[in-house]
Amino acid sequence: MKRLLILAAAVFLSACGKPATLGYKVAGTKPHDAESYTQGLEFSEGRLFESSGGYGSSTLREVDPANGAVLRKRPMAKHVFAEGITVFNNELFVLTWKEKTCYVLEPGTFKFLRTHDYQGEGWGLTHDGTQLIMSDGSNTLRFIDPKTFAVIKTLKVLDGGRPVERLNELEYVDGAIFANIYQEDRIARISAETGKVTGWLDLSALRKQLPKPNRAEALNGIARDPATGRFLIAGKLWPLSFEIEITD
Repeated sequence: MKRLLILAAAVFLSACGKPATLGYKVAGTKPHDAESYTQGLEFSEGRLFESSGGYGSSTLREVDPANGAVLRKRPMAKHVFAEGITVFNNELFVLTWKEKTCYVLEPGTFKFLRTHDYQGEGWGLTHDGTQLIMSDGSNTLRFIDPKTFAVIKTLKVLDGGRPVERLNELEYVDGAIFANIYQEDRIARISAETGKVTGWLDLSALRKQLPKPNRAEALNGIARDPATGRFLIAGKLWPLSFEIEITD
């Protein structure tokens, strides 16, 4: 009887669309520049890119995926605070926090190509193969034309009808958007079609594995490696990054 009640409860919760509790296992760790105030993290064609924020200290980097070493670095203008990044059609898009400007560069050289203007703040950035997807610190995601930066549509992110605020770094995978929640050690898995949170991933245990002393701040940075299917997870001023496998 008890097992039948548990099964009935599971069916009821599934019908109500309650988000799944996602599990994970750590497949490995890599050194991470403890001076990097990580804003964006992105794999592209076997290469790993990272943006680091801060007025007067923002940089764009290419990082060795094998050992976390910074292979090259481009300083951003001192008046901008670099935010999320994504690579789309061999162009590297870099948001800025309050400057309302997206910089577009050549991934292979970090050569400047152009800028786009937008309204509001820039936080996280990813793409679904057709459109850019941008967060601004609210519970609204913007779907953006990569050529004109015009907003095509917006999507409200909800968990059981409640707005999920402070959406930050983003990663799109197979119809789902994984989003850091600023100042929380957890990640939301969001339906890119409906905006509903379909799962929560609690990564608070990772912080406990960081070597001490450290200046680690918010968990931030999600990048899925297409070669392995694993996710690389980082944080602002974290001395380590973690390679994890996510399970339902």
